Amino acid sequence: MFNSTLIIDDDTLFSTIIRENIEISLNTTIDSFDDYNVKIDRLFEYDLYIIRLDIQTESIIKKLSDEDKFIIITTNYDNKETREKILSLHVADYVVTNAPSSATYIAKVAKRLESNEAKRILIVDDSKIILLQIAILLGTQNINYVQCRDGKEAWDYLNDTNSQPIDLVVTDYEMPKMNGYELVKQIRTRYSFEELPVLVLSGTQDTYMISRFLKVGANDYITKPFINEEFMGRVTNALLVAEMFNKIKNMAMTDQLTGIHNRLYFYETATKVLNIASRANQPSAIAMVDIDNFKNINDTFGHEVGDRALIHIVETMKNTLRSSDIFVRFGGEEFVILLPNCPHDKALYVMQKVCDTIEKATLHISSSESLKITVSIGITSVLEDIDIMIDKADKYMYYAKQHGKNQVYTQD
Repeated sequence: MFNSTLIIDDDTLFSTIIRENIEISLNTTIDSFDDYNVKIDRLFEYDLYIIRLDIQTESIIKKLSDEDKFIIITTNYDNKETREKILSLHVADYVVTNAPSSATYIAKVAKRLESNEAKRILIVDDSKIILLQIAILLGTQNINYVQCRDGKEAWDYLNDTNSQPIDLVVTDYEMPKMNGYELVKQIRTRYSFEELPVLVLSGTQDTYMISRFLKVGANDYITKPFINEEFMGRVTNALLVAEMFNKIKNMAMTDQLTGIHNRLYFYETATKVLNIASRANQPSAIAMVDIDNFKNINDTFGHEVGDRALIHIVETMKNTLRSSDIFVRFGGEEFVILLPNCPHDKALYVMQKVCDTIEKATLHISSSESLKITVSIGITSVLEDIDIMIDKADKYMYYAKQHGKNQVYTQD
């Protein structure tokens, strides 16, 4: 996170515009100087630097670059000489300031650099030189990375449940044990084109080879030796596309009122978790939860209070359930919970605690009026097809309702 930013620019008007744009994009304190000769105390203590390239600032930029600081260079000159000088300094990016939108673009670059801290790229290449070159480039962009020397090592990493999640794979073609072509084929058996993008590197410019990679599932292809600027542009684009896909997917799988996941997410995620649990002989349970007398709440107090009741129930349950539990709004006033790696008696204990906690939690409608809410819960712990388990939990939940409500019921 960029807590502090330093701007060095003798164009005071442009510096002010940059500050205004950065303040909108980042939660950061900003210091700015318009005198290149000024001696800046604590020069190396900032997180982000935006510096206009000048003969007098070159030495400052070089010192900061040697300390692996994140630097955005601004310049009025758009020519080959200036570009080559900037690229030799190992900075995050540069912006030509002769366009009206340049200050906005600087803020976008800064925001991207900050968000890159959460990104992780898997680099797969048997060349130590290429691994080092890419690592240096990703370092300037605040991107984390994992290095593997061949396709098999990379595939093993992706299949290891203890591995950190990967946002992009960058792989060479010719490698021992498993080449890049076979690695891409394996990746596409598990990850979709949008879910995990793959950028292929190769020394060959054979169009047939390129088309083979694209047909088997690679997102992009770049030949070696590559231009650093082009490489980072393709990496950035791949990460942006994946991020947009994930945002759209999350929106489709999120209940807009309560903020928790929905039925679509449950079927996609819970099916995978239950399959793993079944293979590992791990006990798991599914619980169906339904708010008692919810129609009366809507009829008596109105749908706005009904919505508040749903949010109240969700927040209460989130604070009671385990972090590993998968909790979704199934529809209307119904919720489903998957309790992975959880024996039946423990599942009963957890859900009874949920039931008791909700009963004790009061929803304050106004300063003078409050509402007590209860739920009925059904649980099944017999590992079967997910639809069968949901149906069972649903039947047990209705039995709980028919026999007094505000209780947990199971026949397992």
